[in-house]
Amino acid sequence: MDDVTQRPNQRRKQSSKKQQPMIEVSDLSFSYGKNTVLENISFSVEPNCLVAVLGVNGTGKSTLIKCLNKINKIDSGTVKVCGVPIDALTINELAQLVAYVPQKVATSFPIDVYDVILLGRRPYINWNVSESDRKIVASVIRELSLENFAFRKFHTLSGGEQQKAIVAKAIVQQPQVYLFDEPTSSLDLFNQYEILKQIKGLVSDESTNCSAIVAMHDINLASKFADKIMIIHESKIFCYDEPRIALNSAAISEVYRVNAEVVISGTSGKPVVNILGLDREEKKYE
Repeated sequence: MDDVTQRPNQRRKQSSKKQQPMIEVSDLSFSYGKNTVLENISFSVEPNCLVAVLGVNGTGKSTLIKCLNKINKIDSGTVKVCGVPIDALTINELAQLVAYVPQKVATSFPIDVYDVILLGRRPYINWNVSESDRKIVASVIRELSLENFAFRKFHTLSGGEQQKAIVAKAIVQQPQVYLFDEPTSSLDLFNQYEILKQIKGLVSDESTNCSAIVAMHDINLASKFADKIMIIHESKIFCYDEPRIALNSAAISEVYRVNAEVVISGTSGKPVVNILGLDREEKKYE
């Protein structure tokens, strides 16, 4: 395995074939009161692309996700989905294009898992649930192998089962863009891998022409599943590129304040980050 030492601003040549971005962000800024969280954020996401958003705690990963679907009202800039500014869309129209999956959905209300998933069809339902809606829900339940708990109460499920149900709800929404806010934060290793594998499968299917933006903490899982890595640091995009370019020892050290070795896996061809120690500890003993 080879050591990775590239600087984060290196870029691979782009394909000559230009596609309309699934989502396009220009000069987005957002503040909580006087506290600037995001400043002049610009990027685009091509079709069938999984983008992992990384950064230290409190850096604005979740805030960015919420700015992309009008949960947070941005201070300035524009966000377009499939070429349409989100400010020009009604909530219902936006929900047909963008599905949002929060970190955790907690409820003690005794609702069946099937009905939770069916809620994903709400943007398309006028008065009554149609046979088409039910067929879409049944198909996704089969695809994700949720039959065993489809008619259990949602609040009785494990964390991993609940997260799978919420992902299923997003899938039946049939959006162009999926926004996931730390979908693996409370899951064990098996369920983390399984959820990300499902998300990767969604965006890899070229017949669906959709993409996903996933805020997460685990650098190595991001490296394994993401097509592109975005690192947010000090309110701005520090780098946005393929994992092999974005994840390097210089970037990891500067953003996370750790000494890291980054090697390329001989199996997957993706970068693997090994933390060697805290940066301040190394300097202390120099």
